[in-house]
Amino acid sequence: MERKLTVWFSMIALLLVVLGSLGEIVPGLILLLASFFYPPFLKDFINEAKVYAPQKRFFTQVSFIFALWAALATLFVNPSSSVSWGIVVGLLIVIFPVFFAGIYARKLDSKFLWHIFIFGAGLATVLIFYDYFIVGNRRAELLVGCNAAGTLLLIALATFLAAFYKEKDKRRWFYLGASFFTVVGIILTASRAAWIGMAVMFVSLPLFGAKTKQFLAIILVVTLVLGLIIFTNSYWKQRFLTIFDLDQNSARLNAYEASISMMTKHPFGIGLGNFESEHRNYLPEDKNPLSHAHNIYLQFGAELGFVGFVLSVLIYLTVPLMCFKIAKVKPYFGPIGAGSLAIFVRELFDATTLGLAVAGFVWFLFGLVFAEYVAL
Repeated sequence: MERKLTVWFSMIALLLVVLGSLGEIVPGLILLLASFFYPPFLKDFINEAKVYAPQKRFFTQVSFIFALWAALATLFVNPSSSVSWGIVVGLLIVIFPVFFAGIYARKLDSKFLWHIFIFGAGLATVLIFYDYFIVGNRRAELLVGCNAAGTLLLIALATFLAAFYKEKDKRRWFYLGASFFTVVGIILTASRAAWIGMAVMFVSLPLFGAKTKQFLAIILVVTLVLGLIIFTNSYWKQRFLTIFDLDQNSARLNAYEASISMMTKHPFGIGLGNFESEHRNYLPEDKNPLSHAHNIYLQFGAELGFVGFVLSVLIYLTVPLMCFKIAKVKPYFGPIGAGSLAIFVRELFDATTLGLAVAGFVWFLFGLVFAEYVAL
């Protein structure tokens, strides 16, 4: 990569990562798309993508089939809808330019890349504390809502834990301390699905090669922190206990049932962006429809049919599997794998990676992981 291209893309990566950590992908995305009009950048970008032979890799094959199926299924259902066309264009932008930007980012200096991810994670953690203690929101938010903020903080936590395992000097303890504050930040969002995802992350760390003694120390501290913080706050305690209350979650259960009905009755789905309007047709008259299925895989199943459901599950599961293999060579990828598994599980109860802001950041990460996996 020529120096001027390196400097230029470093600025793009900085925006995508730092602002993406807060839930704002648009500035970096606009700059990335504008860069394609500069022929030397576009040529180098395409050549770098070819190096990884995406057409021969399982993850990219599944992703490209998903994108193609989503576009065709949505336009088949609503060929004249401007909203449908807009959603399809947004999906293609996320899966193609942003994903390949993640691949291209591997050419940057690795220290620079780590530093911007750590900076973004730190900024997200600070902002969540600011929103809760200064702004006064009962459920802390970033530049996106509290549930999506929980997903972004799971990524921040995985980043700090990866830095802890990566560093060999005293700085690693700073990253462990930052992890502690991010754990508290996740609690401040009061996102139950994020809480479940966080538990999955810590429990699955040994599966991704985390050292036993360090793991036991971390899990003990996190368990104590979670117990003390949640059960000394009546609102958080109530939120936690409703996880196990079927009556409190009846609306979500109804959404799951409706999503399965839509998936079985519509082979091509109902089209992206149509869940809320169609959901009401599958509910009793006294029930109010939800804005989404509260399960991203059932969401895709309802909107894109059974094929969309299967492909989405494969995409979200393949990332932790790639991290599992990378971690055998680079152990600090273990927490990243645990974090991606946490996102897979938390999206069983939500759809925070459906919107452009969070989806764009996540697919940039997918691109980086894919590039590391292929480079093994």
